Amino acid sequence: MNRTISALLCCALTLALAGCREQVEEPLLDTAVTVETAAAQTGDLSTQSTYIGTISAEGTASVVALVSGNVEQVAVSVGDAVSAGDFLCRIDDESARLSLQNAQAAVNSAQESYNSALANYGGANLPVLQEQLRLAQDNYDDTQALMEIGAASQAEVDQAYQALLSAQAGLDAARASLNSAQAGIQSAQVGVESAQYQLSLYNLTSPISGVVEAVNVTENNFTASGTAAFVISNGSNKTVTFYVTDSVRQTLTPGQAVTVNYNGQTYEGAVTEIGGVVDAQVGQFQVKAVIDGAQDLPDGLSVELTTTAHRTAGAVLVPSDAMFFEDGVAYVYVVQDGKAVRTDVTIGLYTADQIAVTAGLTPGNEVITTWSSSLRDGVDVRLASETEASSGQAPAGDGSSSAPAQNSGAASSTETAGTEAEG
Repeated sequence: MNRTISALLCCALTLALAGCREQVEEPLLDTAVTVETAAAQTGDLSTQSTYIGTISAEGTASVVALVSGNVEQVAVSVGDAVSAGDFLCRIDDESARLSLQNAQAAVNSAQESYNSALANYGGANLPVLQEQLRLAQDNYDDTQALMEIGAASQAEVDQAYQALLSAQAGLDAARASLNSAQAGIQSAQVGVESAQYQLSLYNLTSPISGVVEAVNVTENNFTASGTAAFVISNGSNKTVTFYVTDSVRQTLTPGQAVTVNYNGQTYEGAVTEIGGVVDAQVGQFQVKAVIDGAQDLPDGLSVELTTTAHRTAGAVLVPSDAMFFEDGVAYVYVVQDGKAVRTDVTIGLYTADQIAVTAGLTPGNEVITTWSSSLRDGVDVRLASETEASSGQAPAGDGSSSAPAQNSGAASSTETAGTEAEG
């Protein structure tokens, strides 16, 4: 009887052990975050601002020279009919052309520096550095595991950790070099834009259509900045006067489009005069624009006027939803080797949809545009487009969604104030 019982117990124990061996291991939790991305692109960005202007019956435009120099050519005479945009005169622009050439040379030099950095780090070497970092991380993790079972010493763990730090520093230096070189290009491009703007001031054009009432410059004679070189009238037009800050004044150009809204009606016009000194009563710079077909607007009427107040060209642009802020520092997550990498950036002009990044990113960087509570530096990520393609349906929710308002903090770019409220 005792042998029978022992045999039964052995069989039961054998079956139990076999059941343990056949038990299917629980699958590891997938911690990857599903995200959507957009590539950083180079482009132009501008914002509109709204002002309160006052209508008057002047109906004339004074074309003011914003630079000094010798007048090389005068193309019109008193009594001539002109259209908006017609050439009026040219002032000697040799110095401005030299400035533009120097600015373009600076861009070329910055581009060469970027190409050099790209050759050192962005070509074959950057992936090598990334692979070295991965191997150093694996080696550190393996050495730690060996130490836990007594197969490695603390000194070996410390050595592996130092190798990891060295690999990380090498990769960080490579990325910083590329970012610095890219920032140099952007800065040089701003210099070109400024030089191009200065060059444009030496060619005066008519801001409106009308008749030339006065010509106050003559060929081969000097004219000073601030001179009302031409007066052009148009009886069917009216003038709207408004005030701007100095930062906006520097971006305005004669002939720039403006839109006046009053009582549901829209009137188009163009900037004709940009004040060079601060108005003592208002504390800002006076600007005038001539409005087409506004005879029905009475003198002294206050109207709402909209025009481009700020602009940037050739900037690195990213969607506003990609931007995060922490303790006053702006940053984005860039997808690198299947991971989210926090990247601090410097931002410039922004709208509700796009933000111009002045440092920290290069065109082509894939930035994450969706928010998730699991999104953090170094976390594994998968692209939503790849998930949908593999499953044939929208990915299951993992906490990622369109970025909420709190992650960007970017305000609307349209500003409304008695004179101006800048963002």
